[in-house]
Amino acid sequence: MRRGPVRKLSYCAAAAFVLSCVAGEATAQYSEPVRTYSPSEVRFFDGGIFAREFSPRPGNTEPESLAVSYRCVMPLVGFRQGPVDFLFGYTTYDQHGVSCAGIFFGATFTGEYLLAGSREQALILPFLVAGDFTKSESAGGLHDNFNVGSIGVGTGLKYRMSGESVDLSLLAAGLIHYSFDGYGLDTGSSPAAVGEVLVLLPDVGVLNGLALGYRFRYQSWNFGNGRYDYKTVNNGVFVGVMF
Repeated sequence: MRRGPVRKLSYCAAAAFVLSCVAGEATAQYSEPVRTYSPSEVRFFDGGIFAREFSPRPGNTEPESLAVSYRCVMPLVGFRQGPVDFLFGYTTYDQHGVSCAGIFFGATFTGEYLLAGSREQALILPFLVAGDFTKSESAGGLHDNFNVGSIGVGTGLKYRMSGESVDLSLLAAGLIHYSFDGYGLDTGSSPAAVGEVLVLLPDVGVLNGLALGYRFRYQSWNFGNGRYDYKTVNNGVFVGVMF
């Protein structure tokens, strides 16, 4: 006659044990950290080169004696912190027996939107806001120099694979700029295509590790008067120190 209450007590104890196991598993899953993607906050100085080609486009109206055209190696220095990247380059070249100088300065801010993946591997949609200044001297006078600033926006695709000992990212993007003459009131447009391969090695080298990479940049300019219709192709490697 007393087996009924004992049996009910056994059922209750078994049910309590099962619920405690389920609750424990759920608590463990909840407490496990979620590995979501976060943009890189790396900071480094770098030095490198551009194999640089600068030449007139077919619509350029400058006479051959004044048009700027050269191929050379341009040394570069850069600084990056998180989404902000600064790059400066300087070189010299010969134009019809005259020694001339070329300058490039660029600043880029990159925002990131996760398309697919996780912290370890991710496909990203980047949004770029960029500005640059390009100067290429001519064999003529001051007003024959190419001296143009540009401000633009763009987007593309980025892939990133992140681990404890190596962080690899590949970027390809296009930009469209509003360009303006540094000596006058002329304005125009400037499309550009940029690419980068970046490898971060936090366990190698001095301070917080090494940054190794490759850059590509194609940019052209189109002004209504044809005077500043030029294009440039640049590509080269760089090495940086993280800190």
